[in-house]
Amino acid sequence: MAKDFYLHPLQEEELELGFTLPWTVYSASGQLLMREGAVVDNQRKLDNLLSNGHREKEGKPSTGEEEAEEGPPPGEPQPVTFARNTNPFAELDEMGYQLKGLFERIDFKSVKPGEVERKIYEMAAQIQGLAVLNSDAVLGAVHLNNTHEYTIQHPLHVTVMTALVAKTLQIPQKVQLSMLAAALTQNVGMNSYQMRLHIQAKPLDKEQRARVDQHPLVGAKMLSDAGVTDKLWLQIIFQHHEKINGTGYPKGLKGNEIRAEARIIALGDTYSALVSNRPHRPGLSAQQSLRSIFLERGQQFDEKLSRVFLNELGLYPPGSCVKLQNGETAIVIRRTSDSRAPRVTSVMDEYNQLFMRMQERDTSNPNYAIVANVSPHQLPRLNPTLLWGIKLKRVS
Repeated sequence: MAKDFYLHPLQEEELELGFTLPWTVYSASGQLLMREGAVVDNQRKLDNLLSNGHREKEGKPSTGEEEAEEGPPPGEPQPVTFARNTNPFAELDEMGYQLKGLFERIDFKSVKPGEVERKIYEMAAQIQGLAVLNSDAVLGAVHLNNTHEYTIQHPLHVTVMTALVAKTLQIPQKVQLSMLAAALTQNVGMNSYQMRLHIQAKPLDKEQRARVDQHPLVGAKMLSDAGVTDKLWLQIIFQHHEKINGTGYPKGLKGNEIRAEARIIALGDTYSALVSNRPHRPGLSAQQSLRSIFLERGQQFDEKLSRVFLNELGLYPPGSCVKLQNGETAIVIRRTSDSRAPRVTSVMDEYNQLFMRMQERDTSNPNYAIVANVSPHQLPRLNPTLLWGIKLKRVS
């Protein structure tokens, strides 16, 4: 009788530097990563295997609730293919207006049957396409795009980061759509009062805290009432504020009780909140925000997924602001294989005067090496389209 096998995620105790693999390692989707007998001879390989690696195990996987949930219906949309000269910032801005209108119709219970699922899946597929078109630019939008109010800007930015991580992890499209749909609608249960909390400098009072703690449940019910039938989407929303150490809400779930998809969204949710400006405080720098997540890995956040998230954004994420050796102030526009030396666009000279013509710099050149982080609120409002030279691109 044939034996059953399934792909099981690699555990930290199964691998170490110098380890010779006794089994072949695959991604979650079954793509070959390393063959049996290969040696894990550097830290990068080790991190990749711990983040993405699976091996065959005899038997059948658990059929518990976390694996039994259904995602989108058959025929789900695929990532949109954009023309090379597409402006990703304009696309995200337009999606923001669409999302705002949809949220208003959900609040007033005036959506048509199937409208929420159809429109949100379409937006998810568009964001996937933008991540393929220019991942550095859409990540830059997380730090520089402020066209919309926080209730719109925040879910768009979380969805961008979720899409990038899901692409790196090669998560199946069906699951990705549910994840991204959840990221776009994660706070629908508190949209009506989130802006009031956003501008509030004092701590939440007891009543406000209770409302915040219940918003994942409220949001899942609102979406269900609006016609969302994707159980995976709803479950991720229900869990996106749970913490690995059990200190989250609404149920205080721990560890593997929380879906991996919800754990990924939690990372983007926290990062976006940290870098976002509020009336009573400027946003933190990208590096401060990354450090905060790094320090909480294994506590609030999943250890492996935190590593993937931090690697995806890089030491200097696109859109972050830095000071160069020659005194110029620059915006990071492109990650490189050396995370310490991204490509940047200089926007201010050593006297803090704006350049008439912005200059692209290679920070691997000692003259342009990064010497310090700069708080983004110290800069004037910049047009990200110009930073990335989007207008100069032509259809080939």
